[in-house]
Amino acid sequence: MAKTRKPPCELLLPGAQVWQSWTGAEGAACLLQTELNTTGGKFGKEATRRVLALPTVHFWALPAWLKGQPEHLRSMALLHLERMGIKAEDDEASVQVRNMQGKEGAYLTRILALKDLPTPLTDTARLPDEVTLHALCYPLVQNSLTIFRELGRLVVAITSGSQLIYCSPLSANRLDGNALAELNNICLQLGFQGVLGRLESIVLWIEEGDIQQIQRVTGLSAYRCDMPAPTMPERGSSLLMPQDVISERQSQTRRSKTRFLALAAGTVVAAAIALVATLTSLALQERNLLRDKVASLTPRASRVMDHKKAWHEAAPAVDPTSWPQQILLHCMEPESSKEASITHWEWTPERMNLRGRMPSASLALEYTQALKSIEALAPFGLTGPPPVIASDNSATFELKGGPGE
Repeated sequence: MAKTRKPPCELLLPGAQVWQSWTGAEGAACLLQTELNTTGGKFGKEATRRVLALPTVHFWALPAWLKGQPEHLRSMALLHLERMGIKAEDDEASVQVRNMQGKEGAYLTRILALKDLPTPLTDTARLPDEVTLHALCYPLVQNSLTIFRELGRLVVAITSGSQLIYCSPLSANRLDGNALAELNNICLQLGFQGVLGRLESIVLWIEEGDIQQIQRVTGLSAYRCDMPAPTMPERGSSLLMPQDVISERQSQTRRSKTRFLALAAGTVVAAAIALVATLTSLALQERNLLRDKVASLTPRASRVMDHKKAWHEAAPAVDPTSWPQQILLHCMEPESSKEASITHWEWTPERMNLRGRMPSASLALEYTQALKSIEALAPFGLTGPPPVIASDNSATFELKGGPGE
């Protein structure tokens, strides 16, 4: 069974006139996929790794001999840029420093510093994984000066050995005498700095320029050849990244987190609603079951209540301590009760009301006080007004009370 082929890496770079999209494996020559436009390019959907090769105009690509310890080369390179009036941030996303060769405590260093220019991407939905200098994507001829075009602009790249040490756009629009004078001036300045090695040839990747004139003005042999296909940069070969790309990636990350949180919140809310609905359904089922049980028990409960009521009614008759006759006998216990005429006697287990007449007020007081002191009647807490004396000196009395009064 054939293995599924993974999509190749994609390299987006400025061609001679328009942006181009190339694909290929890491460290291998690329194949041209499509040509885009002059304003910028965009990455495809299928690539597993995306590399953006920016035009030379986006970089300061300068060589310098730096003296000191190898671990201090970055700090010295930043000082070198500052002396040249170039402002650069002290981070690997803005400045790349490469040690090309060393000699007697000094190091030939290539300094790549990103300029603060907008990244030419027409679609920021897919951002580059790495950003590099366009000229670094080609196998340059050793110890040579190579001239090519980027989006219609002439560019010169100079190598020391097989390493690129200098790259810059030319101010001239055509490879004429003015452009050759500019090339001589560049070589003269690099020679004064001691960073220019022995140049052996001028390589033209463009179909313009007079070979004889170039050789006569520069003193170098020149030849013309086709621009080779770019090579896919190795992973991790560049840590450079424009600030606007970094900001856009952070924004995408925040938006992705917001979408994730919103989706997670929606999922939680949906789960909560489903849980509440399930619990509500279970509660309704339980309620219906209880209603059915209550409905089945209601007839029995009414019978139980009837039995309870009947027992309450019969309780005084079957409880020897609470018979009406027994309570009445307790009311007749005092000696003075022999003179009492009971005119009204009402009793329930919860309440008692007693009214009567005595021949005299003193007997009425004696009788009512005696009833209050009888232990069996104490739970009723009998109370009443003073006896009322009639015209014949007889007295009427009243006592009433109940438990808790």
